[in-house]
This record gives sequence, C-alpha cells and structure tokens, in this order.
Amino acid sequence: MDAYTLKKKKDTGELHLFKGKMTQEGCTSGNISICKMMKKEENEKNIFACKNEGEARKECARNGRDVCGVCVSNLYTTYE
Repeated sequence: MDAYTLKKKKDTGELHLFKGKMTQEGCTSGNISICKMMKKEENEKNIFACKNEGEARKECARNGRDVCGVCVSNLYTTYE
C-alpha cells in the first residue's frame, strides 16, 4: 500500500508530499517530492508521515495553502 509523508522545505517553508510504501517496519519515503521540486535532504521537519491516501488528503486540507498544489493534486482523480 502507498504511504504519504508531508515535509517542510528548509529555505521556503513550502510543504511537499513524498510517496513511499507501507512496510512491516513502518513506511518508506521517496527521495524526491511528487512534484519533483524538493529533495529529501532539504527537509526541515515532517508535518505527518505514514498516512494512506485518504488520511493524507485530510491532513493536507488542514494545512491549507502552504501545501504544494501539484503534490496534493496527486491525491485526487482527474477526469478528462
């Protein structure tokens, strides 16, 4: 199952989503954000970690405009 982590970028304070996997030991996180605008090593702190898609959607909504729109759009279906 996919796992999501929201990280705060050191220099800008922007919040970016990282996608990983749930494991028996916890969860993993990718090395680059979903939007590809933040690297893992630019992380100041985690806002949340190891959330499934539904939980991540709710937490991102709570954090409001600081969350990267490109990252959060990955949590929603796009109909064409």
